[in-house]
Amino acid sequence: MESELTRWHFNQPQRGAVNREPIVGEFFSTDVIRNETEALVRESIQNSLDAARNGETVRVRFFVSGTSAALSPERMSLYMTEGWSHFLAERNGLRDQPDQQQPCPFLVIEDFGTTGLTGSIEQGWLEPAVRNPFYYFFRAEGQSGKSERDRGRWGVGKTVFPRSSRIKTFFGLTVRQDDQRRLMMGRAVLRSHYVDGAYFAPDGFLGKHDEDGFPLPVSV
Repeated sequence: MESELTRWHFNQPQRGAVNREPIVGEFFSTDVIRNETEALVRESIQNSLDAARNGETVRVRFFVSGTSAALSPERMSLYMTEGWSHFLAERNGLRDQPDQQQPCPFLVIEDFGTTGLTGSIEQGWLEPAVRNPFYYFFRAEGQSGKSERDRGRWGVGKTVFPRSSRIKTFFGLTVRQDDQRRLMMGRAVLRSHYVDGAYFAPDGFLGKHDEDGFPLPVSV
């Protein structure tokens, strides 16, 4: 991972912007599914099946680290550059804030026989005629590029990924079929919060960022 270029970034809203807190996850968890574990497994498998590569058999693997395989604080620090001030901020929506000196248990969901998250990594908003799985997975909520025949098509199911995390965070690593690039980006969904007197929006991204704060994945 290009660690010297990889950091967390949360945007600061412009004055006059409407302040909205994330609520899609709350709606999804109460009205559509029975419990978060069921939703996580179902959404993961649905996404993988919809991205099947040339009719290949799709396999999905779940790995729970527990405490025995948890990341050490030193290893975890590689993924938290400029992030701890946000994850430890007051009123950021985390009910059980972590201790950055403790090991970090994690969950890995892998799929095989899929196309990966293809599409332009620079698309920043909805383009109805463009199919871009990368955009829909990382940058959109309540939007979906899937058809009526696809299994998961409402654009809200992926909220189960941050909701399954103690710090409301997930990391996506994709190997893309079309260009064979290996890309990684992280996303966190907190609440609006203050850090050192500055006001920040809920969504944060781990990756490379341009001068406007637009997040891009890193090559791994």
